[in-house]
Amino acid sequence: MTDYKIEEGLVFEARTPGTWKQVDFFPTPNQGGLMRPKFLVIHYTAGATDAHGTAAYFQKPEAKVSAHLNLSRDGTLTQSVSLETKAWHAGKSTWAGVNNLNDCSIGIEVCNPGPLTITKGGYKTWWGATWPADNVIEAPHQNNPSGPVYGWEMFTPEQNEVLLTLGKVIVDRFNIVEVVGHDMISPGRKTDPGPAMNHRIYDQLNNSRADDNISFTWYVAKVNDYLNGRSGPGTNYSVVMQLPKGTELDIISKQGEWWFVENMTGQQMWVHSRFLGNKIADSRINK
Repeated sequence: MTDYKIEEGLVFEARTPGTWKQVDFFPTPNQGGLMRPKFLVIHYTAGATDAHGTAAYFQKPEAKVSAHLNLSRDGTLTQSVSLETKAWHAGKSTWAGVNNLNDCSIGIEVCNPGPLTITKGGYKTWWGATWPADNVIEAPHQNNPSGPVYGWEMFTPEQNEVLLTLGKVIVDRFNIVEVVGHDMISPGRKTDPGPAMNHRIYDQLNNSRADDNISFTWYVAKVNDYLNGRSGPGTNYSVVMQLPKGTELDIISKQGEWWFVENMTGQQMWVHSRFLGNKIADSRINK
């Protein structure tokens, strides 16, 4: 297993104990000023290139995008932006009451083709290439469980290992509040990483914080009067109760944008997360 450390925003790795080498760094003009990371955002590239090719693309001014780190299928990393500097990876985004997560998040681009069209002959990428069926699952995106079914190449074991190992180092080093996906902070606009990533990675990284000072409070926010709580994850399910604006909820589980929740009296139901607001009782958010 490779070890990682972070010094002055740069990532170093040791494939043998005590032998540290800086991850290949390819500076990009597509970046902002200094920032204090509070979130870690996981993406996929939706392309055919590896971590070096992704970093080379981010070096083009006309690309107008970047991420801090890029991760090949074999676990190779490259770095494009210091972890203490804004990268242009999140775009229009909202999470935990915070807008524009470029201002306060680290982005990791995982090399992956993105959603694959299912054909009689196999799988096709968005750019028309045939993609091997190895390690591909078929599923709708979790944000649209009744939507179209695509093929998704799962992240490789090497990628998962880096996400977990380096991810824990990032979480500890910057006291990260939460690890999220691009499709969580920009639902409807983005689908990465979607079903390509095992969501237990989020759980393992977020549970690794072990910070008792963080308190998440979700509540009904983005409605005029009330939100319908339903018997299942979709508008085709019956309404079991109406939740007035301001109702606080405990999150039990998530199925894409539909979340299974419990109110303060113990009643359980499904609600659409777009209508919820989040308060984090954590002074790090506002620092």
